[in-house]
Amino acid sequence: MNNSNNNDLIKIEEDAIKIQEQDLRDTIISIDNETTKSSLVIGFAGVLFGIAFNYIDKLSFLQIYPFILLLLSSVGIALWNISAKQVNIHTDLHRIFVTKEPNNWGKYLNYKHLHLQESYSSAKSLLYKKALFTKISFILLILSSLSLLLSKLGVL
Repeated sequence: MNNSNNNDLIKIEEDAIKIQEQDLRDTIISIDNETTKSSLVIGFAGVLFGIAFNYIDKLSFLQIYPFILLLLSSVGIALWNISAKQVNIHTDLHRIFVTKEPNNWGKYLNYKHLHLQESYSSAKSLLYKKALFTKISFILLILSSLSLLLSKLGVL
């Protein structure tokens, strides 16, 4: 009976770990999506600069300065976002199966749970940072577009 309870507990722990692993994978996918969004910011910034290049000689330095400053800030933040560290979630499972005995499986599951908890925490933190910087880079890109438009219209 004691062995049956232990097996049930191990099964519950295994299922919980599978859920944790899926949550971590979903978070990693979200991090990758933020990186893709930052790549789009850089692409749009290139197109915007190409459009602005036709008007640079018609605008004064004071008119073009806000545009360039905002555009470069947007690109800089997007580049940081792209190069931000990734979260490592891989575990060398084959080594664990070879070196661990079945009676140590419960200890391994506890270790795995703690490792996943740390990875998930750092992944969530990175995701929140990347999402914030993605928003900031988009806002700066929009502001640079508006400054160019206002300069072209003669408002600035």
